[in-house]
Amino acid sequence: MAFLSIDHVGVAVTDLGVSVPWWTRFLEKEPFMQGTWIAADVEDYVGKIVGYPNCDMSGAFWALPGGAVLEMLQYHNPPPGRVDMATYNAGNTHLCLETEDIHRDYERMRDHAVFVSPEPVRCAWGRYEGALTCYLRDPDDISIELIQFAEGGRPFEVESPFVNPYG
Repeated sequence: MAFLSIDHVGVAVTDLGVSVPWWTRFLEKEPFMQGTWIAADVEDYVGKIVGYPNCDMSGAFWALPGGAVLEMLQYHNPPPGRVDMATYNAGNTHLCLETEDIHRDYERMRDHAVFVSPEPVRCAWGRYEGALTCYLRDPDDISIELIQFAEGGRPFEVESPFVNPYG
């Protein structure tokens, strides 16, 4: 395989003024970088990358476990639209984060997120058997899954040629 790692996960949001405080609370850390890219000031390199000439956007970036980055982008030009964020729709994605204590995180975010799951649910079969998991949504209805693996940790070590973070 020619790919070496996941560098970042990018998510478009409606308003960084709402998303940055929400994600800072959720991740329990501040973004390590924030900025605004105006096409005229940066030779429109962002527009060339994303395919929208004269693209203006703002972004915020958080370090994620395992070395990846969460990139939140608010497009100013072109103006953003809204899509149906229902999880079952083709194209919908979700970010799954492993937690040591899913009940703590569920309670910590209860008043700040919409939980799709009424409580953490124990997986009953397959590779995730015994894990606790739940879905929640951020202010833009972005799907997030929390998972607390059963004893023994991440279940896909056998299928993955990559380093197991549990050692």
